[in-house]
Amino acid sequence: MAWAGDSSTGGGDRPLSFFEHLEEIRERLKVVVYALVIAFGVFLTFSFQYVVVLGVPMWLPLPALNLQEGIAQQFFVALRRWLVPSYVNPVVLTPWEPVVVQFKVALFLAIVVTSPISTYEFWRFVAPALRPKEKRLILRVSIPVVLLFLGGVVMSLVVVLPFTFTFLYGIAIAMGAAPLLQLQEFLDFVLLFSLAFGVAFELPVVMYGLSVLGIVEPEFWRRHWRFAVIAIFFFGAAITPDGSGVTMLLVALPMLFLYVGGYVAIRLRVRNTTRNTTPAKSS
Repeated sequence: MAWAGDSSTGGGDRPLSFFEHLEEIRERLKVVVYALVIAFGVFLTFSFQYVVVLGVPMWLPLPALNLQEGIAQQFFVALRRWLVPSYVNPVVLTPWEPVVVQFKVALFLAIVVTSPISTYEFWRFVAPALRPKEKRLILRVSIPVVLLFLGGVVMSLVVVLPFTFTFLYGIAIAMGAAPLLQLQEFLDFVLLFSLAFGVAFELPVVMYGLSVLGIVEPEFWRRHWRFAVIAIFFFGAAITPDGSGVTMLLVALPMLFLYVGGYVAIRLRVRNTTRNTTPAKSS
C-alpha cells in the first residue's frame, strides 16, 4: 500500500485512499501519454536528412511534414530491405494500408523510446508499497532486464528473421510460386516475433527473481530442467511460422543457454549468501 508521505499527492505518513490512488495513477499516466504522443508525432513528421554543419556531414532528424519521408517510413523501408530477399515484391491490398503501417511503426518506435519514462513513472508509483528487499531486487535486475530484452530483439532481427524469410521464400521459389509480401502482414509478424523473442530472453531474470524472493527454491530449476526444456521447445514452435523445426531451434537453443545461465547466477548468489552468513554465525 502506498503512503501519502512517499507520493506526490499529499503529505503525512498515512496510507493513500482509493481516490488518492486513482489521482496518482492519473498523474503518472498523463506524463506517459504526453511523452508517447510527442514521440509519435516526431516519428511521423520528422525525417533523418543529410546535412553539413560547420563542414561536418551528418544525418539529423529534421521536420519533414510528409508521411512519405518520415522516420517511421524510413525505418520500415530499411527493415524490409534488411529482412526480405530482393526478389520478393511488396504488395498492398487496400489504399489505406501504407498509412496504417506507418502509424504502427511510429507507435512502436514511440513506445520503445519512451519506455524509460514509463518505467520510471511505474517505479515511482509502486515503490512506496514495496519492502526494502523487493526494492533492492528491482534495482539489481533493472539493467539486466533492459539488456536481455534488447539482446533478444536484436538477435531476432539480425539472425532469426533474415534466415526465416530467406528459408521460407526459398521454398516458394523452388515450387515455382511468385513471392509476394503484404506490408501489414509483414510488419505485424516482425513486431510480434521480435517482442516475443525479447520477452523470452527475460527468462534468467524471472528465475533469479523468483528464487531471491523465496517463491521458488534454487534447486527447483535443477530438478525440473527436463520440463523446462520441453516448455522452451513448445514456446519456440509456437512463435515460429514454419513447421520445419529449423527456426524453432534458432529460438530454443539461446533460451536453453539462458536457462543454464539463470541457474548459474542463482547458485552463485546462494554460495555468496552462505559464505557471508557463516562467519557471522561462528562469531
